This record gives sequence, structure tokens and C-alpha cells, in this order.
Amino acid sequence: MFPSRTLATADRGYRRRPGELDRRRSSPSPSILAWLLLCSQGPRCYRRDPVIPCHRPARVPSPSVRRTGPLWLALGLLLGGGPATAAPAALTDHQQLRDLATAHALEQAERSAPDGARLRAEAARLDPRLRLPACAMTPETFDPPGRRGGANVSVGVRCQSGAEWTLYIPVRVEMRAEVLVLGNAAGRGETLRAEHLRLEEHDVAQLNGGWMTSPEDAVGMTLRRPLRPGQVITREALEAPRLVRRGQRVAVIAGMGGIAVRSEGEALADAAAGERVRVRNLRSRQIVEGLVDDRGQVLAGR
Repeated sequence: MFPSRTLATADRGYRRRPGELDRRRSSPSPSILAWLLLCSQGPRCYRRDPVIPCHRPARVPSPSVRRTGPLWLALGLLLGGGPATAAPAALTDHQQLRDLATAHALEQAERSAPDGARLRAEAARLDPRLRLPACAMTPETFDPPGRRGGANVSVGVRCQSGAEWTLYIPVRVEMRAEVLVLGNAAGRGETLRAEHLRLEEHDVAQLNGGWMTSPEDAVGMTLRRPLRPGQVITREALEAPRLVRRGQRVAVIAGMGGIAVRSEGEALADAAAGERVRVRNLRSRQIVEGLVDDRGQVLAGR
């Protein structure tokens, strides 16, 4: 880059003073200066010179960071206390919530259970990820709006002391009792007798209601639909026997002022005791309406 003869010509006749260093040897060459300038530019650093290594300057924090760093550290320790010293928050025990829901479901089931029934209830397991703050007092249980009895119910549990939260826990209820079942096959419209019935243990919580525990409640009733042997007999499957049939001749009794007039008429529909039916008078051909009594008579005007 700089020929040696040019340097020699420029230094011709120059004499060094005693104690003075040689300028050519003490001053860096232009190639070295250019390499140092390139290395001082930061990211553009390449280690090509085996003699002079490339050195990057260290990043020094600004004065404001150096002044406020200890302050932020002290403030964080004061407020947070650090993860090692922070006390864990108290949580509600899941088993306690399940026990409360189970006891509430059993209490409600006892109100509708027949005498001698065996009750059992089990609350569903809660999600282990559920973390509820501890309640200052025992949480209270309640029935959700529109609750209906049955095998699967929902029980509400809530806390209003210290922490406020509400939880609904599913509970499986089992209510085993002896109920009436059909012993022999019977068809629609057949009147039940004592030999048609027997008692058998069932989980009545799974039934829709209307089951009966006494044979006297079903004897003399007729079936609205056919039932198979062993099927539970409910009140919906029974109806009172028809004392009046369509086209049947019945006695019509009309009374006024303590005077009763008896006539004969023709029933225009089927009716049981306590039901109203229309009757055509056989003599006057007029149609009257009356109430059927226990003997199958029609009491007109009632």
C-alpha cells in the first residue's frame, strides 16, 4: 500500500535524537489502523487478523438504571415477599362439599320416601383443578330453582362468609322400597283383583312417581293399558271402573224441593263414579246431564 522506497526517500537525511523512538517502528501501520476502526463499529466484527483480535465493547447500563435498579428490587421484595416466603392461600376441601351435598339430598329424599325405604346418596367427584377459597363458616346448601326429585338431582352449595362463590354438585339418589307390581298378565280394561298383585322391591327414585305400596289401592281398578308381569303399577295406569256404558239404560233421578222424580234414560257415553255423563230420556227424548254415583245412577241437575 505504501512502497518501501517512498518511506526511505522521505526519511533520507533524518537522524534520530538520543532517547527518541523510531517513528516508523512506534506508529502503527495504516493497515492496522483500518482494522482497528473496523472492529470498533460493533456488530461488524470478523476475526481475520491472527495477531490483533477483534474485541467488542461490553454494554454498560445507563446511569438511570444503575440508580433505580436496587430501588425496584427492594420494592418487589417488600410487596411480594418472594416465592420462597409467600404463604399458600387456604382452599375449601372437596370432600367437605361432597358430604354437604349428600346430606342435603338425603334429607330431601326422606320427605317423599315410603315407610321402610332404604336411602342412599352419592355426590359426584369434583374437578381437581377447582380451587375455591376457604369459607369462614360452613357453606350452606340449597335447592336450585325448578328442582325435581328423582334419581339424579343437583344440590347447590354456596359460601357467603369471607369468600363468595356458588357451586352445583350432581348427586345420585337411590330409594329402595316395596311397591305394587303386576303378578299375572292383564289386558286393557280388565279389573284388578288381589291375585293380580304382589309386592316387590324397586328403586322408586328412578320411577316417575305414582307408585303404590298397598294392594287395597289397586283392587277394583281397571287398567288403562296392558301391563306385563313384574311391571310396576302406577296410578296413571289405572282408572276407576266404568259404572255406565254408552247405550246402557240407567236410572235418572231429578230432585227439587225435597221431591225426587225417577225416570229411565239411555247413556250417551261411558262414565265412572264421580264423572258427569249425558243421558237421553226415553219418554220425553230430552237430553239431560248428571253425575254418576257409586251405584251407577245418574243424578240430574248436579
